[in-house]
Amino acid sequence: MENSVSLNLFQRINAIRKQIDYIQKDRSVSTGAGGGSYKATSHDEVTGHIRKHLVEYGIVCVPSLVTSAVTIPPAKDGEVSKMIRYEATYDFRFVNADDPKEELVIRMEAHAMDNQDKAPGKAISYAKKYAVLKLFEIETGDEEESRHAEKGEFPLADYVASMEEAANLEDLKTAYMAANKAAAGWPDASALKALTNKKDALKTKLEAKT
Repeated sequence: MENSVSLNLFQRINAIRKQIDYIQKDRSVSTGAGGGSYKATSHDEVTGHIRKHLVEYGIVCVPSLVTSAVTIPPAKDGEVSKMIRYEATYDFRFVNADDPKEELVIRMEAHAMDNQDKAPGKAISYAKKYAVLKLFEIETGDEEESRHAEKGEFPLADYVASMEEAANLEDLKTAYMAANKAAAGWPDASALKALTNKKDALKTKLEAKT
């Protein structure tokens, strides 16, 4: 181990880059849509890999909220949506613990959908995870530059929520077509399957109302 006290912040970051080059996707995320799921690298998995190195090399990450907004989808057919969309921008300050004046700030945007009070926590976890992955250049198997590869985590919950807001079969068809087009670029067919299962379930529900 290098004498970390003598290293500046960028040398410390580079030292950690030498020790972590890949994190395997560890989590199957349920969509709640017909039993579908997709693979993702969780916040806890990234934290579990990076924490000991941050401690060893004396780097402290300090998050701060820059902006935030909550959007509640409009009511349809007299029913108010149970989902909220939380959008936020965060600054993550990576500070040299031995020389706190030396810091690097990474600004990240994130959003999350939830039907209770977990959206803010989801958003900051997502933003922090990607701030760490990008700063330390850690691979996870995501090929963000390719349309035919996974671009991070597919925003399945957003498309599911959009379909759930459909007031009639025509609205459902429009929402599903948009979701289908987006999911077609992902190599993992589980997202597309989950969207189709959800569409079929919602179609049956809407048909029962007519």
